Amino acid sequence: MADDKTFPSTTRQLAVSLPAERTNVCVGADTYSIVLKGTDTDDKFSFMDMLIPPGGGPMPHAHECEEMFYVVEGEVAVFCHDRRTLATTGSAVNIPGWAPHVFHNLSTVPARLFCVVAAAGLEREFLEIGPRVATRTTPPPPVSSEKKAEMKKKMPEIAKRYNARILPPDTFNHLMSKEELKLVASADGE
Repeated sequence: MADDKTFPSTTRQLAVSLPAERTNVCVGADTYSIVLKGTDTDDKFSFMDMLIPPGGGPMPHAHECEEMFYVVEGEVAVFCHDRRTLATTGSAVNIPGWAPHVFHNLSTVPARLFCVVAAAGLEREFLEIGPRVATRTTPPPPVSSEKKAEMKKKMPEIAKRYNARILPPDTFNHLMSKEELKLVASADGE
């Protein structure tokens, strides 16, 4: 065993996340359970458990942090730069910082993703954007069209505070069929 005087040490404490103590937030049609917050990891990373219903997924965007996710159940189509990739169960995806991207569940069954963001911060943006719900599988509450329009206006400024940018909604439309675009619009309540 190494001499205690030369062994690296830390004052940070062990971080433990129990399901009943997690914050669950809805962003669009999706429900994200924040498993580990940046405050748990000295802002090195955050970890989220994401439920993406059919048609669900975020709006096109880019952010400074690296985003990695593992598809636990279902599948999502990932659009990054000008490429479309299908990530099925068991797939791992790394989206580089500042890469323009979006993902959508274009299937008929929910998808579940484990997502790590490094450095942390994206989870704080989500908490500012969406309403809280009871569990990781609780669907989003209904949102009026007025409230939705108000949030869309606020999104660019909120994103900017978290070193992110919102891209035009049609950024990746050329990579989707008309039926897929209808599914995404339906999930968004349009």
